[in-house]
Amino acid sequence: MSLWAQFDAWATPLGDELLAWAAPEFTTSITMEWPLAKFSHALAIALTYLAFVLIVTPIMKATAPPKSSEESAPKAGTKESILYALSFGYNIVQVMLCSYMTIHALVLASRNNYSFWPCNAASPNAPPMGELLWMFYMSKVLDFMDTFFIIVKRSWKQLSFLHVYHHFTIFLFYWLNLRSNYDGDIYLTILLNGFIHSIMYTYYFVSLHTKNIWWKSYLTGCQMVQFTIMMVQACMILFKGCGTMPPPRVVHMYFYYIGSLLFLFANFFIKSYLTGDKSKGKKGAKAN
Repeated sequence: MSLWAQFDAWATPLGDELLAWAAPEFTTSITMEWPLAKFSHALAIALTYLAFVLIVTPIMKATAPPKSSEESAPKAGTKESILYALSFGYNIVQVMLCSYMTIHALVLASRNNYSFWPCNAASPNAPPMGELLWMFYMSKVLDFMDTFFIIVKRSWKQLSFLHVYHHFTIFLFYWLNLRSNYDGDIYLTILLNGFIHSIMYTYYFVSLHTKNIWWKSYLTGCQMVQFTIMMVQACMILFKGCGTMPPPRVVHMYFYYIGSLLFLFANFFIKSYLTGDKSKGKKGAKAN
């Protein structure tokens, strides 16, 4: 038996057990045969991402020369110019993809008369949101490239626990959504996250050319507002009760998971823009 066959034989029943607990009505669903919808596939991708971070990071730190404090334009044909070109194209693709998913979610929500209020009509056997959710799930694989660029560019301040935790877990959680919560109220998370990511990748694109971006802190603030709205929606769903989709246990998990992201982003915001700014101000005053 091959290594993959052994892993698949171990991981697939694990995913089935998770679904049986979290969403027993959806242990079998229309999405289960979609590309990369098996838990073994999702887990293998997530673990590969984590292995890349844990293995490549110390290698890059051990072999890297100290980064020059003087920024200069990358010369054509150098590693820096290649990374710049890749980052340039990657951020443009992400802005376009995230904008498309945002607009598409709006169109589908309007077409199906969805509202912010919970218990929007869900169709498990012919889900209007299903294909868009699958695209959103796949976009989280593309998001792993954020970490690739951070490590290759040796931008170690950006390689935080928050960054790795967010990328690793969000992909796995949307596997769960793909299998059990793929229509109806799920539209709001695609709409909100797609919109925020459109702005975020615009910021990344601009940051390739300048470091003086005055609205950087507002982006983090918008992300926290996004998480707050998601948690409010989850509370409303649990309070009202919407039947089998979204499954109540999945909503409970979603609420606490988004809460963990809100906490980590708030902690980052305080350290980066409140406490950090004050300390910088004091240093600046001493220097003057």
